[in-house]
Amino acid sequence: MSLENDQALRATIFATAFPTIGKERQWEQAIGDLIRTSMSFAGHQGSIVLKPESDNEKHYRVITRFDTVENMRRWYDSAERQEKVAHLEPFQQQPAEIQHMTGFATWFTTPEIDGFTKPPPKYKMFVVVWIAVFFTVLPLIAALEPMTTSLPPLLASALLAAISVALMTWVILPALTWVLRSWLYPKAKLIQQVQSPS
Repeated sequence: MSLENDQALRATIFATAFPTIGKERQWEQAIGDLIRTSMSFAGHQGSIVLKPESDNEKHYRVITRFDTVENMRRWYDSAERQEKVAHLEPFQQQPAEIQHMTGFATWFTTPEIDGFTKPPPKYKMFVVVWIAVFFTVLPLIAALEPMTTSLPPLLASALLAAISVALMTWVILPALTWVLRSWLYPKAKLIQQVQSPS
Protein backbone atom coordinates (compact mmCIF):
# COMPACT_ATOMS: atom_id res chain seq x y z
CA MET A 1 0.00 0.00 0.00
CA SER A 2 1.36 3.43 -0.90
CA LEU A 3 2.10 6.08 1.70
CA GLU A 4 -0.67 8.30 0.39
CA ASN A 5 -3.24 5.50 0.50
CA ASP A 6 -2.13 4.50 3.99
CA GLN A 7 -2.51 8.06 5.28
CA ALA A 8 -5.86 8.47 3.56
CA LEU A 9 -7.28 5.42 5.33
CA ARG A 10 -6.44 6.50 8.88
CA ALA A 11 -9.15 7.50 11.33
CA THR A 12 -9.09 9.35 14.64
CA ILE A 13 -11.66 9.75 17.40
CA PHE A 14 -11.47 13.08 19.27
CA ALA A 15 -13.50 13.13 22.49
CA THR A 16 -14.05 16.09 24.79
CA ALA A 17 -15.02 14.74 28.21
CA PHE A 18 -16.46 16.51 31.26
CA PRO A 19 -15.71 14.65 34.50
CA THR A 20 -17.72 15.66 37.56
CA ILE A 21 -15.74 17.89 39.90
CA GLY A 22 -14.35 15.76 42.70
CA LYS A 23 -14.65 12.55 40.69
CA GLU A 24 -11.78 13.10 38.29
CA ARG A 25 -9.74 10.23 39.74
CA GLN A 26 -12.56 7.72 39.26
CA TRP A 27 -13.15 9.04 35.75
CA GLU A 28 -9.46 8.65 34.89
CA GLN A 29 -9.53 5.04 36.09
CA ALA A 30 -12.64 4.33 34.01
CA ILE A 31 -11.21 5.95 30.86
CA GLY A 32 -8.05 3.91 31.32
CA ASP A 33 -10.17 0.76 31.36
CA LEU A 34 -11.92 1.89 28.16
CA ILE A 35 -8.59 2.53 26.43
CA ARG A 36 -7.20 -0.86 27.45
CA THR A 37 -10.28 -2.48 25.96
CA SER A 38 -9.90 -0.51 22.70
CA MET A 39 -6.36 -1.85 22.36
CA SER A 40 -7.74 -5.35 21.82
CA PHE A 41 -9.49 -4.22 18.63
CA ALA A 42 -7.82 -4.54 15.24
CA GLY A 43 -6.11 -1.44 13.89
CA HIS A 44 -5.71 0.42 17.20
CA GLN A 45 -2.68 2.72 16.87
CA GLY A 46 -2.58 4.45 20.24
CA SER A 47 -4.53 6.67 22.62
CA ILE A 48 -3.73 9.83 24.57
CA VAL A 49 -5.63 11.43 27.45
CA LEU A 50 -4.90 15.09 28.21
CA LYS A 51 -5.85 16.94 31.37
CA PRO A 52 -7.31 20.48 31.29
CA GLU A 53 -4.71 23.11 30.39
CA SER A 54 -5.80 25.51 33.14
CA ASP A 55 -8.06 25.74 36.17
CA ASN A 56 -10.63 27.53 34.02
CA GLU A 57 -11.04 24.48 31.81
CA LYS A 58 -12.90 21.49 33.20
CA HIS A 59 -12.76 19.18 30.20
CA TYR A 60 -10.34 16.45 29.20
CA ARG A 61 -9.27 15.42 25.70
CA VAL A 62 -9.15 11.80 24.61
CA ILE A 63 -7.58 11.02 21.22
CA THR A 64 -7.65 7.51 19.76
CA ARG A 65 -6.20 6.55 16.39
CA PHE A 66 -7.04 3.60 14.14
CA ASP A 67 -5.46 2.50 10.89
CA THR A 68 -8.73 2.47 8.91
CA VAL A 69 -12.23 3.91 9.14
CA GLU A 70 -13.64 0.38 9.20
CA ASN A 71 -11.61 -0.60 12.26
CA MET A 72 -12.49 2.66 13.97
CA ARG A 73 -16.21 2.07 13.36
CA ARG A 74 -15.92 -1.52 14.54
CA TRP A 75 -14.61 -0.28 17.88
CA TYR A 76 -16.91 2.72 18.13
CA ASP A 77 -20.07 0.67 17.49
CA SER A 78 -19.01 -2.30 19.62
CA ALA A 79 -20.85 -3.58 22.67
CA GLU A 80 -17.54 -3.51 24.55
CA ARG A 81 -17.20 0.23 24.04
CA GLN A 82 -20.81 0.88 25.03
CA GLU A 83 -20.25 -1.04 28.25
CA LYS A 84 -17.13 0.98 29.13
CA VAL A 85 -18.87 4.27 28.26
CA ALA A 86 -21.67 3.30 30.65
CA HIS A 87 -19.05 2.87 33.41
CA LEU A 88 -17.99 6.49 32.82
CA GLU A 89 -21.48 7.96 33.27
CA PRO A 90 -21.50 8.12 37.10
CA PHE A 91 -18.30 10.21 37.01
CA GLN A 92 -19.12 12.80 34.33
CA GLN A 93 -21.29 15.89 34.13
CA GLN A 94 -22.49 15.16 30.60
CA PRO A 95 -21.76 12.77 27.74
CA ALA A 96 -18.52 13.36 25.88
CA GLU A 97 -18.55 15.37 22.67
CA ILE A 98 -17.22 13.14 19.88
CA GLN A 99 -15.60 14.04 16.57
CA HIS A 100 -14.49 11.55 13.92
CA MET A 101 -11.75 12.59 11.52
CA THR A 102 -10.41 10.55 8.65
CA GLY A 103 -7.65 10.59 6.09
CA PHE A 104 -5.42 13.63 5.71
CA ALA A 105 -7.67 15.66 8.00
CA THR A 106 -6.16 13.83 10.98
CA TRP A 107 -2.86 15.64 10.32
CA PHE A 108 -4.38 19.06 9.58
CA THR A 109 -6.69 19.61 12.57
CA THR A 110 -6.08 23.03 14.09
CA PRO A 111 -6.60 24.12 17.71
CA GLU A 112 -9.68 26.07 16.64
CA ILE A 113 -11.23 22.91 15.18
CA ASP A 114 -10.47 20.22 17.70
CA GLY A 115 -9.80 22.35 20.80
CA PHE A 116 -6.72 20.33 21.47
CA THR A 117 -4.52 23.17 22.67
CA LYS A 118 -3.23 26.58 21.68
CA PRO A 119 -0.83 26.85 18.72
CA PRO A 120 2.86 26.70 19.63
CA PRO A 121 4.93 29.91 19.36
CA LYS A 122 6.21 30.72 15.90
CA TYR A 123 9.84 30.22 16.95
CA LYS A 124 9.05 26.63 17.90
CA MET A 125 7.36 26.03 14.55
CA PHE A 126 10.45 27.54 12.89
CA VAL A 127 12.72 25.10 14.75
CA VAL A 128 10.60 22.10 13.77
CA VAL A 129 10.52 23.11 10.09
CA TRP A 130 14.27 23.85 10.14
CA ILE A 131 14.99 20.37 11.56
CA ALA A 132 12.80 18.81 8.90
CA VAL A 133 14.46 20.71 6.05
CA PHE A 134 18.08 20.53 7.20
CA PHE A 135 18.25 16.93 8.38
CA THR A 136 15.87 15.22 5.94
CA VAL A 137 14.78 17.24 2.92
CA LEU A 138 18.17 18.68 1.93
CA PRO A 139 20.03 15.33 2.16
CA LEU A 140 17.20 13.70 0.23
CA ILE A 141 17.40 16.28 -2.55
CA ALA A 142 21.17 15.83 -2.71
CA ALA A 143 20.69 12.07 -3.07
CA LEU A 144 17.97 12.30 -5.72
CA GLU A 145 19.37 15.16 -7.79
CA PRO A 146 21.86 12.99 -9.74
CA MET A 147 18.95 10.81 -10.85
CA THR A 148 17.21 13.76 -12.49
CA THR A 149 20.10 15.03 -14.63
CA SER A 150 18.51 13.63 -17.77
CA LEU A 151 15.35 15.69 -17.21
CA PRO A 152 14.85 19.32 -18.26
CA PRO A 153 15.95 21.58 -15.38
CA LEU A 154 12.47 22.96 -14.76
CA LEU A 155 10.90 19.50 -14.66
CA ALA A 156 13.65 18.17 -12.39
CA SER A 157 13.15 21.05 -9.96
CA ALA A 158 9.39 20.54 -9.96
CA LEU A 159 9.80 16.81 -9.29
CA LEU A 160 12.23 17.35 -6.40
CA ALA A 161 9.97 20.03 -4.93
CA ALA A 162 6.94 17.73 -5.16
CA ILE A 163 8.77 14.90 -3.41
CA SER A 164 10.04 17.24 -0.69
CA VAL A 165 6.64 18.81 -0.02
CA ALA A 166 4.94 15.40 0.05
CA LEU A 167 7.43 14.07 2.60
CA MET A 168 7.18 17.22 4.71
CA THR A 169 3.38 17.12 4.67
CA TRP A 170 2.66 13.45 5.24
CA VAL A 171 5.74 12.02 6.94
CA ILE A 172 8.33 14.34 8.42
CA LEU A 173 6.31 17.15 10.01
CA PRO A 174 3.63 14.86 11.51
CA ALA A 175 6.38 12.66 12.95
CA LEU A 176 8.36 15.61 14.35
CA THR A 177 5.22 17.21 15.79
CA TRP A 178 4.41 13.94 17.54
CA VAL A 179 7.94 13.41 18.88
CA LEU A 180 8.28 17.02 20.06
CA ARG A 181 4.70 17.44 21.32
CA SER A 182 5.77 17.91 24.96
CA TRP A 183 7.97 20.83 23.91
CA LEU A 184 5.48 22.29 21.43
CA TYR A 185 2.53 22.02 23.84
CA PRO A 186 4.06 22.18 27.36
CA LYS A 187 0.79 23.13 29.04
CA ALA A 188 -1.05 20.08 27.74
CA LYS A 189 -0.91 17.76 30.73
CA LEU A 190 -0.62 14.19 29.59
CA ILE A 191 -2.17 11.73 32.04
CA GLN A 192 -2.10 8.64 29.88
CA GLN A 193 -0.54 7.58 26.61
CA VAL A 194 -1.09 4.10 25.32
CA GLN A 195 0.53 2.90 22.10
CA SER A 196 -0.56 -0.40 20.62
CA PRO A 197 2.26 -2.83 19.88
CA SER A 198 3.09 -2.91 16.19
